[in-house]
Amino acid sequence: MSVRTGGITSILERLAPGTALRIAIERIIQQSNGALIVMGWGPQVQSICSGGFQLTDTPFSAARLAELAKMDGAIVLDDDAEVIVRANVHLIPDPALPTVETGSRHRTAERTAAQTGKPVISVSEDRGIATLFLNGDRHELASPTVLAAKVNQALANLERFRHRLQEPHL
Repeated sequence: MSVRTGGITSILERLAPGTALRIAIERIIQQSNGALIVMGWGPQVQSICSGGFQLTDTPFSAARLAELAKMDGAIVLDDDAEVIVRANVHLIPDPALPTVETGSRHRTAERTAAQTGKPVISVSEDRGIATLFLNGDRHELASPTVLAAKVNQALANLERFRHRLQEPHL
């Protein structure tokens, strides 16, 4: 499923707990590293890349992405998020683009997403939180533990409602 052919739903499916991309993000957080990951390649992204190195035919894997995140620069994936295109890249988006973010990594992610139209993930080193930027929106990716707790709470609520509906009404 290509990130370029789908909307936010297809991107969030790629970032769901248990997927390779989410496993990589969780590893980056566990390592207490930060990261800047661009999910797409093309002239728009290439025009704001400086330095780093190009990887040739390097298939994406969670382990590779987590290892590359140990370097300071951004990591760029292809449009299908199946190949790592570049690593240790300095992104230089237009500084005139507005941003509400305060950290430099998150400001760069928000501006890169706005300028290129590509989804960009920023992993906060200090807070241990991953954030997806796309189409002017910001989506904080809850940890799998938090998601599981919310699902369990929702299921418990549904079970209570089911019991109430099955009670005889007098």
